[in-house]
Amino acid sequence: MTRQFNKTAVKGDLFKFQKDLPKLPVPTLEETSEKYLRSIRPFLNDQQFNESTAKVKKFLNGEGPQLQSKLVDFAKGKDNWLSEFWDDYAYMSYRDPVVPYVSYFLSHKDLHNEIGKSQLLKATLITYYTTKFMESVQNETLEPEIIKGNPYCMNAFHYMFNNSRVPAEGSDITVKYDGLEHQYFTVIINNHFYKVPHHINGEALTKEQIYSQLQYILNDSGKFGEGEPIGVLTSLNRDEWLDSYNNLVGSPINKASLDTIHASSFVICLDSNSPITIEEKSRNCWHGNGKNRFFDKPVEFFISANGNSGFLGEHSKMDATPTVQLNNYLMSEISKEDAGALVESIKQIDLVAKPEKLLWDINGKARNDISSALIKFNQTIESHDEEIFQYYGFGKNLIKQFKVSPDAFVQMVIQLAYFKYTGKIRPTYESAATRKFLKGRTETGRSVSIESKKFVETWANPQSSTEDKISSFNDACKQHVKYLTEAADGKGVDRHFLGLKQMIEPGKPVPEIFTDPIFGYSQSWYLSTSQIPSEYFQSWGFSQVIDDGFGCAYLINKDWVHVHISCKKGNGLHSKYLKWYLLESIEEMKSVLSTQLQKAKM
Repeated sequence: MTRQFNKTAVKGDLFKFQKDLPKLPVPTLEETSEKYLRSIRPFLNDQQFNESTAKVKKFLNGEGPQLQSKLVDFAKGKDNWLSEFWDDYAYMSYRDPVVPYVSYFLSHKDLHNEIGKSQLLKATLITYYTTKFMESVQNETLEPEIIKGNPYCMNAFHYMFNNSRVPAEGSDITVKYDGLEHQYFTVIINNHFYKVPHHINGEALTKEQIYSQLQYILNDSGKFGEGEPIGVLTSLNRDEWLDSYNNLVGSPINKASLDTIHASSFVICLDSNSPITIEEKSRNCWHGNGKNRFFDKPVEFFISANGNSGFLGEHSKMDATPTVQLNNYLMSEISKEDAGALVESIKQIDLVAKPEKLLWDINGKARNDISSALIKFNQTIESHDEEIFQYYGFGKNLIKQFKVSPDAFVQMVIQLAYFKYTGKIRPTYESAATRKFLKGRTETGRSVSIESKKFVETWANPQSSTEDKISSFNDACKQHVKYLTEAADGKGVDRHFLGLKQMIEPGKPVPEIFTDPIFGYSQSWYLSTSQIPSEYFQSWGFSQVIDDGFGCAYLINKDWVHVHISCKKGNGLHSKYLKWYLLESIEEMKSVLSTQLQKAKM
């Protein structure tokens, strides 16, 4: 049965709560200042803390109220005061390569049937269900997200399909296209690009019709050998990519091909490799070998020759929660498929539309740029140290028996492991979603607290009693939940201070609170962490934020815990050592905390 896509169809409820969503608040100076002082206390001795406290008080009695008043006025009448400069500040002006420094990956759990072993069957179903999900966004029939009674902003879904990041002078841009006028996706295979329809005359293609197109592409691409890896140019520093981009679009042939890719609904990459281990699968999804990719697209899937699949998200206009929803839907639907019936149905299908191979006009500069980009890509990836921590038999089901937030539990595992490894307590970032507000994205959850410092010091002390360990753990978890809840309510520290700094007029002196060394240090994320909810992924991850830090992406599933660990080589850090201390910490915490369960049963 075909699905008719009607441009004039009555819209659904996807955005029905948007007009009712509250605006992101501007916290008071007093509450942010108090929270800030509490958050920096673990890093300072008494004298340093007193000096920083004096600078905060000076700010409250000096420039602070004026900047606060400007920010409050700036926020009036705006959908979201932070969104006025956040995308540019956090993403578009960032010049380092998007991979590995900005984008995040999701690695799908393997399917142990014929679909899971077949590249074309898996790619067919990913394409089919992505198209269905896309239709539900375009028709607005996707159900709006409601968490604990609060509707969440769905604005990011506008930027999921038919758009792309594009390099530009000083700050990149997003080009967005009408999805009803560009009803096709891009397939990349052996570095060749194909324009492939997912609708014809308004009718969505069936699984069998999609399969026939992918089969055609597989056969056709074999005639040309390996193509010039144009996509590796998107892995360059953004200014270098801009220079190469400007050279490419000097040819109308290249401009037409790039515009086609930018406007396509999404990207399917058919890889010739067959990753086996979870590390190999994760690396393939995150960065691969730099070829057979177009890293500027916000929705890009990879299907290897052995059927392993995954996703890469370009981060500038969307955080992970919408794309996690997309991938959860895909894998849920694919897991229900009857492999035998699907195999039978594809046997007698004729090609309904011939995919169009995109053409390129590669001059000498472009060829040199590609060669240089491959060298730089390999150097960048080689400079990263990755490990994956998987702990089976212990997940949220057992963690909840300790009457504690699973997220707070894993955060404390990370804190303890880092302290065991380095002997230090360092600023830690956890992403907190602010999507209960119109156009909300994220706020910083400051994981380090007075209570978490006491927790790691207590647990690292061999003289501490079990009772003291449990007590310090519970206090740290309660404080963590409190801060994350406040951050999700738009009342963290970091975004408010960013807004206040934006209100400083050019040429005016910067208030002393912002030049205090602890201000910058407390925003230096030695540990950058984030969790996503899914039972359909075997891994996910992203890069460290600073060269002296770690990136820790974690999953807390029903019966297992996962942490993808990344760091920069050559700075004295090793992901394998943090991985070891994560194991030691989680086993110690599990053992000690279980004693309270045993006492409760007696």
